[in-house]
Amino acid sequence: MANPYYKQHWIEIEPERHAAYDQILAFHPALEPLIRPLELKAGLSVLDVGSGPGYTTMELAARVGTPGRVTGIDINKEFIVAAGQRSRQRGLEVRFVHSEFPPLPFPDGSFDRVFCKNVLEYVDSAAATVAEMARVAAKGALVVAIDSDWEMLALDLPEAVRDRSDRIIAGAKSIAIKEPRIGRMLFGLFREAGLSAVRVEVFAGADTTGRAAPMLKVSLARYARDSGRFPANEVDGWLNDIDGAISRGRYCFVLPQFVVRGIKN
Repeated sequence: MANPYYKQHWIEIEPERHAAYDQILAFHPALEPLIRPLELKAGLSVLDVGSGPGYTTMELAARVGTPGRVTGIDINKEFIVAAGQRSRQRGLEVRFVHSEFPPLPFPDGSFDRVFCKNVLEYVDSAAATVAEMARVAAKGALVVAIDSDWEMLALDLPEAVRDRSDRIIAGAKSIAIKEPRIGRMLFGLFREAGLSAVRVEVFAGADTTGRAAPMLKVSLARYARDSGRFPANEVDGWLNDIDGAISRGRYCFVLPQFVVRGIKN
């Protein structure tokens, strides 16, 4: 593998995970508090760093309107192609760029808003990426990053299977997440990048219905298998434990999201 796993698994995505991301990464009203700090309005130029399948990028484009300009950038070529097709079908003018980062391939001061959601945990250098986000932001622009804190992840399963669950999650994180504490680190990274008026909010809504289960069952399960730490039947047993907890109405999953906003001086 030319790249470390945490990067390569976003460059190469098998169809099963693409299908899961179409569900997991679709924009829905619950995400409203996460994009509110952008203070979007007509005519703004916006960059979405790590735009993925483009659902949130298209929502940003709809809010800034035709006078605005929205650009998405992602490391996965299939995401870029699919997002471009979706945006055209919706009549939205969104530019999608296929590129690794950092650095970001844009001139200094190019955007009024710079947005990055659940990406910095996977990049080679979160500090360098945040510095790049600040660089491409125009004077007075808002920069917003949202990311998980994987050390605060909580998945409640029956006591008899809790140890296995903890081991499998730890194994998955060990190869797939470059910086598991990125959520709590964002405030400091924004300050180091020279952004001012840095503000932090934390959202920790609990999934008790299984809405987030595809992320566990497709992504984390695959990472656990790829870690080489577990036999296949142990990961399969964990997936059965999750299904059983959901069916019995005693499943609870929480992965706190840190929402951090700063202003480019």
